[in-house]
Amino acid sequence: MSRTFWSGALHIYVPSLLMMLGQGMLIPALPNLAETYAVSGALAVQVVTIQQVGKFLAFIPTGAIVDRWGAKPPMVIGALVSVVCLLGAAATQNFVLLLGTQFVWGFGQNMWMFGREIAAAEMVPAEQRGRAMSTLMGISGVGMALGPALGGFLTEPIGVRGLFLVFAGISAVILVLAVMHRAARVERPKSNRSMFNFTAFREIHPYFRLTYFILFISTFGVLLRTQVTNTMLPLYVESQLGYSPAVTGLLFTVHAIATFAIILPAGYVSDKRGRKWVAAPSALIAGITFLLLPFADSPVPIGLVLVFMGFASGMAMGSMTTYTFDIVPIHLRGQLQALRRSFGEVGAIIGPLSAGAVASVSSPSVSFWVFFPLLAGAGLALVFFAREGLPARRAQGAPPSTESVAAR
Repeated sequence: MSRTFWSGALHIYVPSLLMMLGQGMLIPALPNLAETYAVSGALAVQVVTIQQVGKFLAFIPTGAIVDRWGAKPPMVIGALVSVVCLLGAAATQNFVLLLGTQFVWGFGQNMWMFGREIAAAEMVPAEQRGRAMSTLMGISGVGMALGPALGGFLTEPIGVRGLFLVFAGISAVILVLAVMHRAARVERPKSNRSMFNFTAFREIHPYFRLTYFILFISTFGVLLRTQVTNTMLPLYVESQLGYSPAVTGLLFTVHAIATFAIILPAGYVSDKRGRKWVAAPSALIAGITFLLLPFADSPVPIGLVLVFMGFASGMAMGSMTTYTFDIVPIHLRGQLQALRRSFGEVGAIIGPLSAGAVASVSSPSVSFWVFFPLLAGAGLALVFFAREGLPARRAQGAPPSTESVAAR
């Protein structure tokens, strides 16, 4: 890797670990939050909901900012917003005001997350992008995995307000690193169009338009699958099969280990063999696991299915972003990534709602079968209809890559 990569790693990878560590710290503190602000537990968890709403609304404006001014501004703005909102959360005594701070925090945090994702993808050549994005997602996953343990250790001595202050301090470090970051210089064509181009997809080369649409659907499937698994697997294991929450926790640990184990190999395959070699198997394997899971009725077979589901999750991390980078115009990367991600978040929202409705009239296990056609269909579309995006592996007649990246 070049000096540019290692310089970027300090200002992108380390902050990613810290941001997800801080976010994960708050998870075990939700019961304490209910006591601190004198609300019910059911109301306290809506902090997570309002954060998600803020994150969802951040995609489109952040994508426009990236296309106009690059990846650094949203990283700086997002980190600054995080610091201010976390300090506000620690200071307020009112739960409604707390929700307000967390809505704005979600908006700012996603600005930073989206900006650092673009910055990570732009700091390396296309043939190294798969590994760069896989590493980024893996480091973020480690931070999210370690955060709850740290939060659980700190919650009792310092309380939820203390956690907000610790996270504000972490965000301040992230802000300093964002300001110091020297983004890669990307030659973006000048445009006189408005900042928000809602017909940006029309500027995708006709050769890749169908591929972009398939990635649109595939991203929807990835986020839907993740949230359906997070909500329905505990119901299936505990309510339907009668096992304890400890068993559920162990099964999720198996899933997490498999996810982390495949991330770096998937990035290597993506860079050497092509994006389809990662994206298509991810969707197909995910579909097969949703088909098989209801047939697994004890911890060992469920764990085996979850190993493959973890492989699918690890392969999906960063692959859709990398694939999209390869095929969209340079000057519209931000907005086209944002459109894809926004649609994917819709899947994350409606997936649990739909699965819950199915479970209420049938059973949690049946909800997995309901989504099998979507996941399998996305995988088959990637295999048979999507065009390879990696410049070195494009078919004859494909448009050449036009990107030019250099260190500032």
